[in-house]
Amino acid sequence: MLLTIFKIKGISLVEVMIAMFLTTIAVISILPMQDMSLRTASRSDYLGRAAGIMQAELEARENQIMIGTVPASPITQAITVSGFSGAIDGDVTFNVVTTTGTNPLGANSWLVNVRVTWTGGPANGVYSSIIVTRQSRF
Repeated sequence: MLLTIFKIKGISLVEVMIAMFLTTIAVISILPMQDMSLRTASRSDYLGRAAGIMQAELEARENQIMIGTVPASPITQAITVSGFSGAIDGDVTFNVVTTTGTNPLGANSWLVNVRVTWTGGPANGVYSSIIVTRQSRF
């Protein structure tokens, strides 16, 4: 009976201490990556929001031109993420500059440029252009 008790295998205290030490080293080595991960996620969030604002602005100006109203140029706007006019904690303001000019390559066509910038973002922000043409009525 006594022999059976000593033959039971288990985890010793030394093995537990070694496992805890290795786990601690692994967790400590991963911690610096958390800050980089949060910064990357924040940057991608801003870029995604800026791209959405830019696309909406391009489509709005294209719609204006298609219905017959060529917008004045340049148009400068400040758009907040929340959509509220007042300041809210954590809110970001995107500066949108839209320029519309005639396209020298063709009659009855316009070149619309939109640039979206924000504080802490890339110096050039995100920008895109679109050529809008109206078909003559027949």
